[in-house]
Amino acid sequence: MTDNELAVIQQKMNQASIINREAFIRKMVMEGKVLILEIPELRKVSSLLGHCSGNLNQITKRMNQTGRLYDGELSETKQALQSSENELRKVFEKLEIINQ
Repeated sequence: MTDNELAVIQQKMNQASIINREAFIRKMVMEGKVLILEIPELRKVSSLLGHCSGNLNQITKRMNQTGRLYDGELSETKQALQSSENELRKVFEKLEIINQ
């Protein structure tokens, strides 16, 4: 394989966010293509779920320490979960379009 060919493979691996060259080549040989999905809503969902997780951990810790739940503590987490659900709907809509 030439240096130029290796550079092209590396560039395509980077575009597909695949680190392992062997896995990339195997996928190309078996399927003939790599689908690159740019869905920013997935990053947003991941961030929102991380935020919810942190909030729930803090609430659980406080409940274990004090036995009390303060007014409004769950509202921010509930709102973030609802936002996550909305973003996931957008993702599924995009995936349905791709699948058609």
